[in-house]
Amino acid sequence: MDHCRLDEQGLLIASGPDAATFLQGQLTQDLRSIGPERVVLAACNTPQGRVAALVRIVERDGDLWLLLPRGLVGPLLERLRRYVLRAKVKLRDASAEFAFAARLDGGGTPAHTRAGGSLSEVRLRGGTLLVGSAADVAAAVAAGPTVEASRWHAAQIVAGEPEVRTEATEAWVAQMLNLDLLDGISFTKGCYTGQEIVARTQHLGRIKRRMFRYRAPRGASVPAASAALLLDGVKVGDVVYAAPSDDAVELLAVVGLEQRDRTLTGGDGTVWQPQPLPYDIPG
Repeated sequence: MDHCRLDEQGLLIASGPDAATFLQGQLTQDLRSIGPERVVLAACNTPQGRVAALVRIVERDGDLWLLLPRGLVGPLLERLRRYVLRAKVKLRDASAEFAFAARLDGGGTPAHTRAGGSLSEVRLRGGTLLVGSAADVAAAVAAGPTVEASRWHAAQIVAGEPEVRTEATEAWVAQMLNLDLLDGISFTKGCYTGQEIVARTQHLGRIKRRMFRYRAPRGASVPAASAALLLDGVKVGDVVYAAPSDDAVELLAVVGLEQRDRTLTGGDGTVWQPQPLPYDIPG
């Protein structure tokens, strides 16, 4: 089974008796039912309801581990520390304390398991993240052929799993990234930063843009996050992220619902054909 190293993966750890309570007021998903085997997808929003970061959260040894791109760990840490006040919670960038890899096993229902030693296996819809000491992760990767990290990202795109990157932070409301369809938002948990905008968007039916999947032939240029997608020369979408697979370039983009089934082009003329997602998108 193919494995890859994920050197761009980051980790923020929240510890202390108030860790879950503190994060409950900052993230879109309900953490009251989190346990050692659960994986929680959530967004950290600006007060204006824009997604500053997406995190996958697992509970390990009594702490909450927030997995996200390494380039966003520092900004998220700074953002969260503004709200700590008297809460008994410690936040730290633990990215350099662990190694990260992935197993391209097809994924499944998100779940967290301890695999022995320091190793955690975080199963997502498009494969399994491996987090642990450098030695334990290296041993896990040695169990199979290694491939480029782009293969992991392409698998996540095919699974419809969004990732917010530095270039696109604060670009979208959570529903535009399909978080309401991916169990990434609780509409019953109560207040959190940006909650009013997210709730209003949901209840007033103002979701006019959603995340869709597209594909271009192998060898096409890979656009950066936030790059424009065009229809007849007019911008109708923004790239969430893209990655090459063995035979194509896969892409997720936030596009107006009226253009959801249309062939789009990039700024360089690359043709992007719409592709199915493994979950239904209303509208």
